Amino acid sequence: MSKPVNHAPGRIITLDYLRGFFIAVIVVDHLWRWPNVFQFLTGRGELWVSAAEGFVIMSGLLVGYIHGFKKRSRPLGPIAKHLMLRGVMLYMWMFITTCAVVAATWYLPFRGAMSYIPVATGDWSELLHQILRLDYVHSLTHFLYIYAILLVIAPLVIWLLRRGKWPLVIVGSLMGWLAGSLLRIEWLQWQTAFFLPATFGYSLETFLRWFQHLPRHTRRALRVVSGGVFVALFVTASVIILPNTPGTHAESFFTRDPLAIQTIALSFVWFGGLCSIVSALLRFTFVQQTLGWLLPTLGERSLTAYIVHIVPLLAIQLCFASSDNFLMNSVLAAIAVVSTWTILKIPGINRVIPR
Repeated sequence: MSKPVNHAPGRIITLDYLRGFFIAVIVVDHLWRWPNVFQFLTGRGELWVSAAEGFVIMSGLLVGYIHGFKKRSRPLGPIAKHLMLRGVMLYMWMFITTCAVVAATWYLPFRGAMSYIPVATGDWSELLHQILRLDYVHSLTHFLYIYAILLVIAPLVIWLLRRGKWPLVIVGSLMGWLAGSLLRIEWLQWQTAFFLPATFGYSLETFLRWFQHLPRHTRRALRVVSGGVFVALFVTASVIILPNTPGTHAESFFTRDPLAIQTIALSFVWFGGLCSIVSALLRFTFVQQTLGWLLPTLGERSLTAYIVHIVPLLAIQLCFASSDNFLMNSVLAAIAVVSTWTILKIPGINRVIPR
């Protein structure tokens, strides 16, 4: 068994494991090979809340904490430049990955199922126009365009947080969600799941100090309640949704298209519950010994993993026909996750692909 990775001082290990878990779930869900053993952890991406919301929440939280709070004494100009250039870079990678996956779908003889492309095969002019207008982004790296836009806006949010204008950030984010819902603008809906956690991330250390000063039995009770609520809701959603044929459940309340405000609210509840559970599990040495080689690496290099996971997914869909074989699907899902981790270990990979 591989040894757990060593963590840099000051890192919040729970967040690394949780972000790595979200990436692993996204890989399994994007492979879309059901049934498999992991569906009872991932919910096939069809439950009331999915790893997508968790990933956006985590990204916003870390932007607020790392680029907001931890760099609060530095000039904002270089931070803003860094975030905006990173946003532009992610937009470029969205363009590259969408073109690459569409080209593969058009010209390679895939045996497994591939996502529908709303452009006639070979019509590159129309495809490029749709990508540039953000009318179409391939589902395998769909998050990149949303994250790119949010990073460009993030310096304004950090500027407001530095001046104690967090109520303005919250109100502005909620108004943005309302406008996005009315105008059917996707990134405006999702920014609420990014900038509200970013606001919390700016005060994360204050919250953690407050939490640690609570009586021990109070902290334990809050963790138990938070984790218990998550488990209860997750099991309930699974019982309702998983018996349905994959892709056929039509959710009318916790929707993602549009992203309902109740879905966002529930995602915060689930995120808090997962944090409590992961934090508790990491107290056991065998958990870090078992998963320490995998999840922290996926978590610390989450954007790289998100971009490169298309490689093993395309390879699997090219070589293996879709089936309902539970064992085969489970093995292929595991191979997809481990292959993504393996690519991250390639020396110099982050000189080419953003981390």
